Amino acid sequence: MEMLVISIRSVFAHKMRSILTMLGVIIGIAAIISIFSIIEGNTANMKRQLLGGTNNTMEVIYDQISRFDKGEANSSQAKKPLYIPEISDEILKELKKDSDLKNIGIGYAVNQAAFYKTKTIYGKFSAASSDYINMKNLKLLDGRMINDQDQVQRKQVIIINEEMKKQLPKEVQIGSYIEINGTPFQLIGIYREKLNEQVYNSEKTAFVPYNQWNNIFETIDNQPTVLVQTQSINDLQLVATRVAQSLNKKFPESDYVFGIEDYDQYTQQMEEFNKSNFYLLAGIASISLLVGGIGVMNIMLVSVTERTREIGVKKALGARRTLILQQFLAESVILTLIGGMIGIVTGIIAGLVIVNILGFPYIISVLAIFGSLAFCCLIGILFGLLPAIKASKLNPIEALRFE
Repeated sequence: MEMLVISIRSVFAHKMRSILTMLGVIIGIAAIISIFSIIEGNTANMKRQLLGGTNNTMEVIYDQISRFDKGEANSSQAKKPLYIPEISDEILKELKKDSDLKNIGIGYAVNQAAFYKTKTIYGKFSAASSDYINMKNLKLLDGRMINDQDQVQRKQVIIINEEMKKQLPKEVQIGSYIEINGTPFQLIGIYREKLNEQVYNSEKTAFVPYNQWNNIFETIDNQPTVLVQTQSINDLQLVATRVAQSLNKKFPESDYVFGIEDYDQYTQQMEEFNKSNFYLLAGIASISLLVGGIGVMNIMLVSVTERTREIGVKKALGARRTLILQQFLAESVILTLIGGMIGIVTGIIAGLVIVNILGFPYIISVLAIFGSLAFCCLIGILFGLLPAIKASKLNPIEALRFE
């Protein structure tokens, strides 16, 4: 304890010199901590966007078996049922019994033309339930959204996104009528759709009530999409898989089934990519730690020279070589440890600011913090060893004569 107190006093005796010495360590540790936060935040953000968008949602798609079963050969002769049953409210109520399920909605989508007087527009038109529309992350710009009353009363209403609105004449306003497949729909709302926290959908899209699907489609074998939402993104794939399995039991057997995209390969590639980025950036940041360590060695050698007479007095009074060695090693470790703690705080603050600007989730690992502190101790020992050995080997008589 006495050695620790003496070491701390020695470090704080020359404040400016100690701060300048610690600067390399501070910058290196701060860079590593902030890089860790950015990489992990980016990984979580990409995973969230890949798996669940910005609100923990995933599509359960009705398509060929080969799309979901990699062992199944993709066949152009895959047979779709002549008639695909409608997903009823009873089926939805049964699916909602899943305790991990937050919400579920149904939609049918088709790419086709619509008309306003003589003006033709092309886009993606979806007949969807209110829950489906609410989960699509739409920001209302004008008018109102499609609600449950519109669904129950089978109203012929439509909402379009701003990209589709740009293709229409300026005279088109809320209340105007747009014709799809010979059926007029009254425009009640204009929206903007977010793909993620920073990117908006640039496609031309529109929604009509779910029970109007037969007015925008010309066939009765339309492929439904079920949108599933969970409280936690970690439950999303598992819940979506259970929903797909339940729906497959209620639909006739064919070459088409309900399933979800296989994201495991993408997730693994993404994690490997981010891991390689972390190693690269952390390696660059470690260079400043190396420079900081050299600075620590340099200042400890200066300290040994300045305190030569002190070392001589201690040896003359019976201090052993190991005691002198331990004292200078302790000073070196404390110097790097203080720099490391300042670097950790700086890195946490810097990482928090950067990920907030980028819109990533903020993630910091306790393991990374303790690992950084251990790394600082290691630097202190490695780069303080040479000056400590030099101090411990001083001849007491020559040390006492030193001016």
